[in-house]
Amino acid sequence: MAKLEVLLDEEPGRDAIRLPLAAGDVLLERLLEHGIEVGHDCGGRLACASCRVVVREGVESLNAISEDEQDMLDRASASEPGSRLACQAVAGSGSMMIEIPRAPALPPATSAEATVVTLTERAAQHFATQLAKRNSGLTVRLGVQPSGCSGYSYRVDYAETPGADDLVVDTRGIRVAIDRGSLPLIQGTTVDVVKHGLQRRLRFDNPNARDYCGCGTSFAA
Repeated sequence: MAKLEVLLDEEPGRDAIRLPLAAGDVLLERLLEHGIEVGHDCGGRLACASCRVVVREGVESLNAISEDEQDMLDRASASEPGSRLACQAVAGSGSMMIEIPRAPALPPATSAEATVVTLTERAAQHFATQLAKRNSGLTVRLGVQPSGCSGYSYRVDYAETPGADDLVVDTRGIRVAIDRGSLPLIQGTTVDVVKHGLQRRLRFDNPNARDYCGCGTSFAA
C-alpha cells in the first residue's frame, strides 16, 4: 500500500508522520481520520483555503488541480509550488510527502476589515429579533459556500461564540463573525432585508459578485 508522509511546519525537526494511503483517498479526510490537525473552516466545501498543504514529493500521484481549486489558492495568495487544498486532493496509486504549513497569526481587525460587512437598520433589527429567540445564539456567522446555479451561495448561522479563525466585527450593535476564508468573496457587502410578496428575505449587495442566478440565491465572483 502507498504511504503518505506528513511534515508539520509547526514542529520543525520532528520526523515525518507516515500514514497508509489508498487510491481514491481525499487527503483532508485521511489527515483528520488520523488526528492530524489541519484547517477546514468551510468543512471541505471549497469555500476557503485553510486546508492548504504543500506537496513535497509525489505530486504526480494526485488528481489534476481544478480551475475552482486554483482560483481559491490564488485568492489566498498561496503561490508556493506544490500548493493544494487537502479537501480537493485525491490520491492515486503512488506514495507522496506533504507539508502542513504553519498557520499565520491572525491580526486584529483593521479599519478596512471592520467594514467588511455592513448591516442596514432593517437587517440589524431582523438579526436582533432572531438572536433574541435563541437562548444560545449570540453571534451571527456569515460566510459563503459553493452552491446554487452560479457558483456560491451565502451561509447565515447563529452561534454561541465565533469560530477560532473568524473575523469579528460589530455593526449596528450586532456581533457578526465572518470566516476568513470567505473574506475575499464577501468584502464590502451590505446586508439588507427586503419584502418579497408577503415574506421578508435577506438581500446581499456584494461588490465582488459578477453575476447572480435567476433564483437570486447564488452568485458568481
